[in-house]
This record gives sequence, C-alpha cells and structure tokens, in this order.
Amino acid sequence: MQNLHADEDLTLLTVAADQAKRVLDIFPSTTAISVNTNSNYNRAATIGTDDATNTLDQLSYSTRPFVSQQVVNANQAAAEHVFLFSDFQKSYFEPSLLSKVDSNRIYHLVPLKSAGTSNVFVDSVYLADEFIRPDTEGALYVRLYNAGDKAIPGCPVKLVIDNVQIAALSIDLPAKQVTETAVNFTIRGEGSKQAWVEVEDYPVEFDNLYYFVLQPSSRLLITEISENGTSPLQRLYRNEPLFRTQRFAPNNIDYARLNSSDIIIMQGIEDIPSALVSTLDTYVKSGGTLAIMPPQTERSASYSALMQSLAIPASLNSGSSTKTSLAVPGRDNLFFKTIFAEYDPKMQMPAAVRELVWSRSSEDILKYRGGAPYLSRFDRGQGKVYLLAAPLEPEQNELVNHALFVPVMYRLAISSYKQEQQIAYRLQNMAITIPVQQQAGGENIYKLVKDSTVFIPEQQIRGGRLVFNVPPDLEEAGFYQLQLQGKTLGSFAFNFDKQESLLEQYSPAELRSFLPKDQQHVHVYDYSDTFTVKDEFEKRFFGVTLWKYCLILCLIFLMAEIALIRFL
Repeated sequence: MQNLHADEDLTLLTVAADQAKRVLDIFPSTTAISVNTNSNYNRAATIGTDDATNTLDQLSYSTRPFVSQQVVNANQAAAEHVFLFSDFQKSYFEPSLLSKVDSNRIYHLVPLKSAGTSNVFVDSVYLADEFIRPDTEGALYVRLYNAGDKAIPGCPVKLVIDNVQIAALSIDLPAKQVTETAVNFTIRGEGSKQAWVEVEDYPVEFDNLYYFVLQPSSRLLITEISENGTSPLQRLYRNEPLFRTQRFAPNNIDYARLNSSDIIIMQGIEDIPSALVSTLDTYVKSGGTLAIMPPQTERSASYSALMQSLAIPASLNSGSSTKTSLAVPGRDNLFFKTIFAEYDPKMQMPAAVRELVWSRSSEDILKYRGGAPYLSRFDRGQGKVYLLAAPLEPEQNELVNHALFVPVMYRLAISSYKQEQQIAYRLQNMAITIPVQQQAGGENIYKLVKDSTVFIPEQQIRGGRLVFNVPPDLEEAGFYQLQLQGKTLGSFAFNFDKQESLLEQYSPAELRSFLPKDQQHVHVYDYSDTFTVKDEFEKRFFGVTLWKYCLILCLIFLMAEIALIRFL
C-alpha cells in the first residue's frame, strides 16, 4: 500500500483512508463502527463515526501480510456491512473465500487501482563458498527480481558490511525476470558481521534492503584413527588452516574427544575394537560423518560387525589384487563442483585395487571403469558414511599420488560441515534451531533484542540445541540479537516475505468473475476518479431519496404563488 494511486499523487493507503471516511458520511454519528487493519484482526474496538474518522487519520503501514480468511471472518457479530478497501494483491488475496462469506452480512469490495506494478527487490543472497574465512576474499551472489512489465536499465545496488559500503553496482534488470550478479567481499577481524544489500527503487521502498549475517566459520575437527602415525592424511589436512586434526591409535582412543569430531576417518585398521563399533554407530546416527578406508587385510570379523551395525551391505574382498583404472567423474557430479578449472572427459585417472566391496549406496561418487563403486556415500540416520574401496597405500591405490587426492580428501572433510545458522531468515512464524550450551543456574530464558525492544519467543532445549519460534509480534525487518542473561549469543537477520513485493492486483472484473451466480452478499465496486461508492451504496440500500426533489418543487410553487399574489 506504499504504491501510488493511479489517479492521485497519493499512496494507496492514504486514498483508502480518504474513501473510508467518505463512507462514514452515509451513516448517522451514532452508528457503531469497527476499523480493522492487518494489525488488529478481530481486536478492533467498536466506536462512533467521529472516533472512526480519527482512527483512519492515524493509520500507518503494517508489516503483517493480508490474510483473506481473517478479514472475511472479522469478529464483529452485529456488523451488517463490511467495507474492504484493498489493492487485492494476487499474491495474498484468496478469491475462493468470496463464496464462503457470512450470509448475515453485506460485503463491499472497493478495489484501489495503483499507478503500476513495477517493483525491484532482492529475492535472496547466497555464498559461493559455504566457509567464510576472515581476511580472505569471498563471493556473494545476489538475486534481484524486477516484478514490473518494463526493463530497468542501470538499477543502483550496494553491498554494505558493518556500516561500510563494500561495493556499488549498476545492473540492467529485464522485466519479469530474476537477475543474478556476484559481488566480491572480504571481512576483517573476528565475530559476526551485519550486512545488507540495498537497491534504489521508488515508490515501494519497504523491501529495498535485504539483511543477512556473515559469521566466520569455525574450524573443522578431523579425527583419524589409524595404526600409522605418519599417514598422508595428517600432512594433508595440516596444510589447511580451516582444519584441526587429532589422531588416535585403535588401542588408545579418547572416546570423549571422539564424539566432538566433525568427521572421523578410520584408516587402515585391521581389527576394530567392539567399543569403537558401538561408538561409531551412535556417532553416525546422531549426525556425525564417518569415512572408512580399508586395511590390506582380506578378512576381518570386526569389519563385518561394523557394517552390520551401520546397515551397510559391504565386506572385505578376498579376490584379485589387480589394480583397475577409475572412470572419469561426470561433468554434473556435484561432489566435484568447482574442483575442475576445465573439465576434460579424457583426463588421466588413477588405478586402484578393490579391497572393500558394496552395493546400493546413497550416491556413487567415483567408480571403476567397469562400473563398480570406488567411493560412495551412505546416508544413515542424521549422519553419513563414506566408503573407499582401496587402502591408502601407494602400491594399491594410485589416488594417493594423484592430483585428485587433495580435493577429494578436502571435499570429504568439508562435507561434514553443518551450517548451524542461516545467513538470513524471513518474518514468519517459523522454527529456528541452533546449538547452545546449557547455563548452570540462573534464568535460562532466551530473548531476541532489537535496540530497546525485547521479544521472548516460544523456546525449548533439546539435546543441547535451542529451538525457538519467531514471535508473531516481531514485524520489523533488520538485525536481532539473541541474548541469555544479558549476554549476546548471536545475531540474526530477518527480512519481509517476498510475496508482499509482488504487486499484481485483481481488477474489479476479475473479482466479479470469482463470485457464484447466486451470490447476493458481495458487491464489487469499479475503479472511479471521484469515488462513487457512497452514491451507489445509498441507491442500492436506501433507495432513491426523493425528499430533495419534493423540497425543490415546494420552493418553486411557493415562489410562483408569491409572484401571482404580488403582480395579479
């Protein structure tokens, strides 16, 4: 309703309030009136026409969406007439409700014609890399939508991080299309950063800002369980600052530290302790990531126990030790996305034996040339298991000395990363889940705070995770701090629902087409420059008022009589 009216240089909200005040003139001052808006469905007080006029003068914009069901069923039992002034936005108004209105009332639909439906807004933003590293350049992708019928050349777009403008762009936006652009950025220092993308667009400005939070990623803890203290994995992962590593021998495992791992890599173990089998099963089902790389041993009862526990149809192979070349991964293989600078379907691939065999995986990432799986993923519970068919020994597995070794092992580790918090949320009644540490003693009530405004959402602690609902009264887009006992735990960005940014309207003719043929309780008025609702309403419900004509005739005859007496 920020949009301009088609015939007046006023917003639709202002025009709606003016037209509603004209309707009030129809009724006596003692008439009971209820002024309902998006913000006070079923809670508006019954007042007189003078107070109703004052209420209309004080109307302001609401961030709550239009809900047809609540409007039609507004809880004023004695109301005989309901006037609905709206732009009848297609993204929210439900035409089917016009056939379900209360038969004890008369509904008057007064459409407001806007000057146009042009509107530009930020549909969404996303990061090229799910990891955010301080002092390292990253790429942010911004999706802009031009909802209008005309192309917009050179639309100004800005990226701001912590109140500092990082980039300014000028983008051509075709009509009715999403346009995506990339912006490079670098965040400095530790801690989360409040950021937003801003577009310049008039007259609908409520959605010109899209807020989001950039939280530097925590380091991933990689735990290797192996017999070899100098395995290639230790050297590999230590070269990347994003990773933290620890290693345990099979007979000397700290199980408490094991459960805090982002990924556990079991590499070349010949005999798996029974306690480890049970721990790994629980770890995976609770959301952990496990990678299994077989030993050179051809038989091991402990591997059968582990695979049975994880419900994976795999076993150690006692067959040939001949190496077979791997097949080139497909161009659309998501596991290798961004790994190849230039895809070559004839690239040289490593060869490996097949020590561990399986079937029916969730995804086969790499295969042998004959089609047998070499590297596969199995989804189990909330976690996942990766199986590698060959040991990490150069004489049995050429991958160790191949160019693919580093990206494949890095991607395995990165796949364990869980983004605990989205960079942005929408203002709607949704549940948000984040990990928290339970505080001992005190008032464990989490609050959302914006400036001096405090919201206490519905909340629960489940297994070390906080689950809370976005409060229905939280209506303003922007940044909110999650606090506990006065301490800030994190920052959240909330944005308006994008349906509100789609401005297409139902015309009076379209609204009438939704009415059942026998519907006598809903009246749809046409667009009008001078607003004729008052006149149409009086004619339809009060009849044609003839007393005015009678009074005029009486005056005419009185003047004629005076003239006759005086001059005759």
